[in-house]
Amino acid sequence: MIKLVAVDMDGTFLRDDRTYDKGRFLDLFKRMQQNHIHFVAASGSQYQRLRHEFTEVADNMDFISQNGAIVHQGDQLREIMPLSDNQVHGIIATISRLFAKHDVNQEVVSGLNGTYVNADMDPEALKIVKYYYRPVISVSSLAQLVGQTVNDQFTKIAINFAETVDFQQARTTLKAQLPDFLSSENSGFNTELIGLKEATKRSGIRALQKLYNIADDEVMTFGDNENDLSMLTMTPNSFAMKNADAHIQKTAGNVTQFDNNHDGVLAAMAKAL
Repeated sequence: MIKLVAVDMDGTFLRDDRTYDKGRFLDLFKRMQQNHIHFVAASGSQYQRLRHEFTEVADNMDFISQNGAIVHQGDQLREIMPLSDNQVHGIIATISRLFAKHDVNQEVVSGLNGTYVNADMDPEALKIVKYYYRPVISVSSLAQLVGQTVNDQFTKIAINFAETVDFQQARTTLKAQLPDFLSSENSGFNTELIGLKEATKRSGIRALQKLYNIADDEVMTFGDNENDLSMLTMTPNSFAMKNADAHIQKTAGNVTQFDNNHDGVLAAMAKAL
């Protein structure tokens, strides 16, 4: 029996136009609550953005944000795996050393309370950042960002590469220069998310499993990208999206009948529930 459903957002639960069938979802959510099934949004994005996507039910669901670094039960913080200031500065320095400024569209440091960008970020790039993160705070230099000064705990660094960059080569170069305790995962859209290796969507789900006493085979997961692999490989009830790359589909127990633009997650949930 399924007791917890965890869904990635972009490319999975959301259509490409960043919408979903809210009426159909709310009907399914009501049925899940009646059957004591927990619903989880699991994303590389920030908690504040995820709550906004599910305004009507946000206090009655769970959130795994920033690729597993932060876990909320409704509005209650349950787990956080922060980076130290020195670790953040080291990552920023590595990015600056490896890549020219024109190779990087966006460089973002995310924390529990906010997201931080350099004050000179291109305005068009900033608009995109503000969709995925909130609030977005401009600072004079990410390389000098201090958690105590801004009253925050940092958890992830996102780097979005320009379309002119060979993304696979860039991410291979980046991964080779990171220390062993850090990992870098493809979050889609030419973006790498860098954080503690132990902070994954799987670790976030594990925290909720412990809270609710749920076994792996009682979990259902949905995803479409590399940063979803940890939760796609944890349960036989995992679904890679029809629109996911073949190597992602091969890791999951199932593939959805429909893609994200045709509500593949909601269709699979309705059939299962």
